[in-house]
Amino acid sequence: MPSSLASALLVIAIAATILPPGYPAYIGAYIALLAAILALLGYGWRERTAFLHPTSLAILGAIVLVAGVLPFVYRSPQDLLAPVLILPMLTTIALGVLARPARWIPSPTVFALICLVGSFIALVGGGYEYFVLGLYRPGLGNNPIHYATLAAMSGSLAMIGVVSSTANWRYLFLLGPVFGLGCAVIADSRGPMLGALAMSAVGMLALTVWLWRDKLFRVAVLVSIGIALCITVYLVGSGNARVVGIMQSGLDIFRFTGGSDDIRAALYASAIEILRTSPIVGVGLGQIMVTAETMFPDLVVGTGLENLHADWANFAAMAGTLGLLAWLLLLAAPLLLLVDRQARHDRPIVLGAILLTTGQFTLGVSNAAFGILPQTVIYAVALGYFLVRAGRLSL
Repeated sequence: MPSSLASALLVIAIAATILPPGYPAYIGAYIALLAAILALLGYGWRERTAFLHPTSLAILGAIVLVAGVLPFVYRSPQDLLAPVLILPMLTTIALGVLARPARWIPSPTVFALICLVGSFIALVGGGYEYFVLGLYRPGLGNNPIHYATLAAMSGSLAMIGVVSSTANWRYLFLLGPVFGLGCAVIADSRGPMLGALAMSAVGMLALTVWLWRDKLFRVAVLVSIGIALCITVYLVGSGNARVVGIMQSGLDIFRFTGGSDDIRAALYASAIEILRTSPIVGVGLGQIMVTAETMFPDLVVGTGLENLHADWANFAAMAGTLGLLAWLLLLAAPLLLLVDRQARHDRPIVLGAILLTTGQFTLGVSNAAFGILPQTVIYAVALGYFLVRAGRLSL
């Protein structure tokens, strides 16, 4: 029978994950995980077919791959944490089991509205810290990069509201990417800036294909671009150097220039070295910093860094080629929603899948997204919502 509890668990997970910015995002992530556990306990066995969906299988496969290398790389208890870091991705499957028992699920418009409000809250809070308190890189109690990453993801996902309604006001959802980019800019975080730009570009391309004939859409696009440019120009004028040279400085993290970004280049070079010396299984999570400290002691030793500052590097170091395959499976999970014909004809699911994969990939190229709890959970919960919607379409 349809259950209001199942619906409540889904809504709680979505709202708790997306609405809180900065440090409160950790609290929201734990609430979402609790909701996911309750969903599995209450409906997991009855709705076990959800585990066989291609999206679910990709997530399970990634966890198995990372866990499977442990016997070959184990040196310390810290190595056991490698699969634990991506276990929150099971939240996607946990929410997926709610597709049938839920009495109702949030419409894509409601989901997009939550994303829009979440990114707006983040922008207001970050703006207060930046303009009123005078903080150089605001984060609302969180790492500025993490704060900006979450805002970029939620703001970009708001774009699905444009294709979930026919009302003229739907174009207000185009402000979502603007809010997300604004958070990344005031946090002076290059990775989230590029991630927000990539998601915006891909999302706008899809929307243009679908809606270009709508005059109001073209006007809304120009207004959104204008607002984004005004914010950027203002911040450039206020001395935000990274915005000025974002492409150049973004490339600097992958090469040695003699500047402050050399530490990033050292971390990534160590990941390549690990792939060269232990290509299949890597060296294990507990040893991912050893190579960097050995190769570049002057740059890395004493920094207190715990990971290689990029998803691809972390997965490659802790599990080698199998780790990279696990990373690709996690990135492909949203696109596997489109295996179902009905899902392929649902524009909110199509756009959501494209945005999630694009965002998590670009955000993880130069930052750790998987393994940082709020970033992992927002990806898992958003994907879980689209898995639920795909399941409802198949009923």
